[in-house]
Amino acid sequence: MGPSESVAAFVARRRTGWERLAHLADSIGHGRLSLAEVEELDSLARRAAADLAKARARYPGSQAEAYLSELAARVQASLHGRGTWPGMLLRLFARDIPRAFRRRADLFFLAAGLLLAGMAAGALAVWVEPDAALDLVPAPVRAAVAQGKMWTDSVTALAPGLAGSLIARNNWAVVALTFALGVTAGLGTGAVLFANGLLLGAVAAHCGRHGLLRPLLDFVAAHGPPEILALLLAGQAGFTVAAGLVAPGELPRRTALRLRAREAGPLLALVVPLLATVAVVESALSPSSAPTEAKATFGAAAVVALLVYLARPTRTREAPEARGRDARLEA
Repeated sequence: MGPSESVAAFVARRRTGWERLAHLADSIGHGRLSLAEVEELDSLARRAAADLAKARARYPGSQAEAYLSELAARVQASLHGRGTWPGMLLRLFARDIPRAFRRRADLFFLAAGLLLAGMAAGALAVWVEPDAALDLVPAPVRAAVAQGKMWTDSVTALAPGLAGSLIARNNWAVVALTFALGVTAGLGTGAVLFANGLLLGAVAAHCGRHGLLRPLLDFVAAHGPPEILALLLAGQAGFTVAAGLVAPGELPRRTALRLRAREAGPLLALVVPLLATVAVVESALSPSSAPTEAKATFGAAAVVALLVYLARPTRTREAPEARGRDARLEA
């Protein structure tokens, strides 16, 4: 490979071997390889390790480097096992989730911008033109507000377990849709985020016009912030998948899509326990008689703690460890 070779040419020249290596590594989990295939895997792994070293030296930050790093990790996991479940979970929450968040932080802010834009548009529309609530605010919400009461009473009156189940199901439907629509090049993900913001803003403005803003804040203060954070993380994950379609770079689009989907996985792994916690809080703490200020403090503290966790740098020896794994491929 000459020093002037472009990254696209580098990928085109080596791509077939990488894809064959990925296939052989995945095949290990489905049964034994023949002796010839083991020898082929060994040879391809050595070449891929050398390619990774070259990509890091000549194309740092490129998608080729990211793909080869991920491929090296897959080969190591296939050859040596993925470790115990406690160890896997520890690595997931201690390293993989914060790293995935920081790597695509720009997409998190994109998701937040779309949600906030929707909230501003919905609130402004209903505040300036009250009749806009007929189109933007759900009928059950309008009916309850017209009677001067909160529509949430019908849900919170259920047994806590049943209420939590219904809430979790609804939240999961929205989050799953937000992520899955990343395959629409992000257009669907953006639309869901904006539409949810539009609804939130319109409902808040409608309640404000009828003197129910305080009861609304009392109900959402505890669970609302972490619930919104879960939606934004799902949006970030959806946009990460979309990046593989919209900007595959030097990688084939199918390969880039698979790589981005793997990057999004840790974000969704955090959304799972976060939404489960939100369901418990929304069915137990939110409708309680606890002071609104205490609920708001809880909700804000939960989000701040999670953002600090996500934004924190992982330990500095991670990169050498990753290079060590790659070096073992060459041994």
